[in-house]
Amino acid sequence: MYRLNRITVIFAFVLVLAGIINCAASESSLSIEQTFQKAKKDYLEKNIDSAAKQIKKGAAYMRAEAVKASSRGKKALDDSARELDKLADDVKKGAVESVKKIEDVFARAYFALAEESYIESTEAWAKKEAVKAGEFLDAANKNLEKGMIWAGQKVEEKTTETMKKSRELSLKLKQKGKLITEEAGKSLQAIGDEIEKFGKRISSESLNEK
Repeated sequence: MYRLNRITVIFAFVLVLAGIINCAASESSLSIEQTFQKAKKDYLEKNIDSAAKQIKKGAAYMRAEAVKASSRGKKALDDSARELDKLADDVKKGAVESVKKIEDVFARAYFALAEESYIESTEAWAKKEAVKAGEFLDAANKNLEKGMIWAGQKVEEKTTETMKKSRELSLKLKQKGKLITEEAGKSLQAIGDEIEKFGKRISSESLNEK
């Protein structure tokens, strides 16, 4: 009887553990954009506890990205996770008076993601891994675009053109796996410059000066 009970307990533990693992895997696959959108919606609807919970979820996502990030991109992701944690605490305390503050923090999170994707793209290109470089470049473009939307900033004509060329480049890299080195180098440098410029515009220091 004792042996049977022990087996039952072990079996139950395995089932619980499997459920936890499945839940974590499911949650990690959720879009960070969906999380941010729900946080904003909850905040506007005065559902403060839920908004704070969603922002904490965003912070966990950024920490997970930092763990697997390149050495050059890790700090920005860690900084973003800490900023999201603080934002969640401030929201819960009722210290956030404007949704713009939330949007700016989300924009900086996307900047960190765009920067890391760009770094991964350049490193993959340096290793002659064209397809991988294209995938990371595509991610950098998407993160930069989402960051700009959250920041609510007008996109300059030059930036729009650079992002268009960058999207075309990422598609070529993913489809063909080969490209003229000069073309790839110029496009990667151009999108890198735009990411850096965006980062400066949405830094907490620059926003505080306005």
